[in-house]
Amino acid sequence: MNIKDKWSKIFHTVDGEIQNAYQTYDKVSDLLDARDRRPDFSRQKELDDMVAETEKLITELLNNYEGKKNWPGVFREMHMNLARIWMRTGRHEDAMKQCDKVAEYNPVDADELREVIQEAISGKTHGSAQLDEVGIG
Repeated sequence: MNIKDKWSKIFHTVDGEIQNAYQTYDKVSDLLDARDRRPDFSRQKELDDMVAETEKLITELLNNYEGKKNWPGVFREMHMNLARIWMRTGRHEDAMKQCDKVAEYNPVDADELREVIQEAISGKTHGSAQLDEVGIG
C-alpha cells in the first residue's frame, strides 16, 4: 500500500468532504479577492452562492466528524476558514465566535485571527494570501 492509500484511509470521508470543503474555500477566496480588486465586481450572485455552498460543506464536515475523528488540524483549519469568509463578508460577530472554536485547537492561532478580525472591523482589508498566513506560525 502506497502512502497516498494510507493517508486516504486515515482521512476517509463519505464523499471526500475534506477535499470539497478546501476546494470551495479556495473558490470563495478567489472570488472575494476579485471583488476586492474591482469596484465594478459583477459576480456577486456567484460569490453569494459559493459562500453558502462553502458554509454548508464546512458545517457538514464539522458536524459529521468533529469530536468523532482525531483530525485537529483539519478542524482548526475549517473553523479558521469559516472565520476568514465571515470576516470578509462583514459577518464579524460570527467570525469572532469561530475564534473560540479555533482556540480549542490552538489558542495562539485564535488570538492571531481575533486580531485580524478586529483590524477588519476597524476598516482594514485583508486579501486571501494575507489571511492564509494567519494561523500558520
